[in-house]
Amino acid sequence: MKYSILILFLPTLLFAQEFTFELEFDAIPVEIDGWQPIAPWLGGLSFTQPELCDIDADGDQDLFIGKQERSIWFLENTGTPQVFDVDITSFEYSGIEIDSIYGYIAPIFCDLDNDDDLDMFSYDVVGLIHYWENVGTPTFPCFSHVTDTLNGMNYLVTGGMNFCDIDDDGDFDLFTGSTYYGFIRFYLNEGTPQEWNFNLIEEQFLGISAGMNVHPEFCDIDSDGDFDLFVGGNDGKILFYRNDGTPSEYNFTHVTDNYGGIDVGAASSPEFSDIDGDGDFDLFVGRTEANSGISPGDLYLYENIGNQTQADWQLITSNFLCLDIGRYAKCTITDIDGDQDQDIFIGNSGNRLSYYQNTGDSTDANFLEITHQYQGISVNGIMPFFCDIDADQDPDLFCGSVRIPSPPPPDLYLYGNRGTPQNADFSLVSSSLVQGNFFVGITPCLADVDADNDYDLFLSDSWDGEYFFYENTGTPENYNFVYQTSSWQGISSILASPSFFYDIDNDEDLDLFIAAISESGGEANIYFYRNMGTPAMANMVFQTYYFLNFESYPLWIYLHGLSISDFDNDGDGDFIVGTYHGGLLFFRNTTGDTSAVQPRLSLDPHHGIQFSIGPNPANPITWISYNLPYPQKAEIAVYNLLGQKVATLASGLQMPG
Repeated sequence: MKYSILILFLPTLLFAQEFTFELEFDAIPVEIDGWQPIAPWLGGLSFTQPELCDIDADGDQDLFIGKQERSIWFLENTGTPQVFDVDITSFEYSGIEIDSIYGYIAPIFCDLDNDDDLDMFSYDVVGLIHYWENVGTPTFPCFSHVTDTLNGMNYLVTGGMNFCDIDDDGDFDLFTGSTYYGFIRFYLNEGTPQEWNFNLIEEQFLGISAGMNVHPEFCDIDSDGDFDLFVGGNDGKILFYRNDGTPSEYNFTHVTDNYGGIDVGAASSPEFSDIDGDGDFDLFVGRTEANSGISPGDLYLYENIGNQTQADWQLITSNFLCLDIGRYAKCTITDIDGDQDQDIFIGNSGNRLSYYQNTGDSTDANFLEITHQYQGISVNGIMPFFCDIDADQDPDLFCGSVRIPSPPPPDLYLYGNRGTPQNADFSLVSSSLVQGNFFVGITPCLADVDADNDYDLFLSDSWDGEYFFYENTGTPENYNFVYQTSSWQGISSILASPSFFYDIDNDEDLDLFIAAISESGGEANIYFYRNMGTPAMANMVFQTYYFLNFESYPLWIYLHGLSISDFDNDGDGDFIVGTYHGGLLFFRNTTGDTSAVQPRLSLDPHHGIQFSIGPNPANPITWISYNLPYPQKAEIAVYNLLGQKVATLASGLQMPG
């Protein structure tokens, strides 16, 4: 990483952070159709546009991912040209952000000034091309923002863009896509390799009209010395135009609207690169999640099992980076197969339930994707929660529903497990288990908060923040839910926020956690209410909005799922959090483990930044010294124990030394 954030932790009088957690992207393996994603617990991706290039001149291809949250994710290839292996120490590259409206960022790298290093470009949704000049070296890149519109012109790029020397004159020409019209604009570079001068030649290159979100990609796929054209479209397919001309005189022939039979769902973004060093191109395809239905996958990888002149594509995985089930990962856990470990279920906007079996054990989890349509269960906007409500030693399933896109109002579904602890068999018991003044959607949670050995019911509502409480006045075998209040303990939830009860402080009563959007600007957080009462008489006292310190990580997410369990059998609760983007985050509880350090945005691990501080930061005066081996952006920021930035001491491009 070329952007260094040096973090100083100072004491605070706010909530004492007595619990520590480590966000782990890859510690627990997940297998999906024979593939283990690189970082399964990354949280999912709603929008991916891949770009591969050798950014550090070490002879292998590094991977950049454009995404929605105004930043770039970078996976450095620490392997070889034959073996793609990435470093996931930090995903955010150089701290580059775009502050424009809707701030999509999709990096394209090209040596546009012919100085032997790669410069960076990105479009955004308002049509600007952003340009960062590489003022570093081929091995130590350092990017300086030059302009928000390349050469002061509006190129109307809202779908995709690419550079290609289409006329073989030694400089790069520019092709830009359109979101709304499906056209590709062609700008001929009439300048030189060192000084570009783009002139619009065609408003609709080759007469192409590919629907919305057009992504042009050039590649000599048949090794005949000229560039062929591939166009990603809004329907998730790829158009192919073969170049039957010469390197200096192109002549494109439309071959197919569905190249290789590839379909990634929506807004395909093709990127060719030889990542296995076998001399032919392999293919990554980014995507945008479909608006409805089960839509798993984040980044598709196709291996070329053909040759350099005749490509033949084999799908390797649709989840190259992480577990991603589409949109709104509403996760819940239970031991569904009676093997004494926790399995994972995820509801999503497609109304169905995905099942991930824990094939490991109670100490070392290992998850295997089984199905996206578990037992045919389908509930509109399904929000699942498992609980053995009839004391028959197997879990039953509660599902909240969502009104959108149309009535009826939301209801609570109960599916009874008529099978065994080892072989579940669910059947619908009720599609309207309790009555309530629900508005858009409800999320269930069950816990025994009065120590009477049966489970009480809580429902968070998606509109006005109500937290409904239904006391179970029945028995462990025969439930009877009786409405008590719409604001239990004065607690409000936000947007049907998932909640979970867990004795986090080992005082033998249940504490409460709510995954919510903060009141101060939209960041995701876990609210923590400590039970200061007894097991039989709860007294929830608010402790913090920032239990897991999401602000400490390079992620921008909304939370839609929350489950807590001791996944490593070390006596404390680990957290699994579902996100809007369709994936999961795993926070390992490291409380009391002195060898564990909570991850923060880290120093560049590869290029020898020297940093020192003294005396101890608890002193009134502290000095900070650092030495940079090459020009780069550096920031010295002060954070408190909650992971909140309280001061910036220095920021900007710094020279070596």
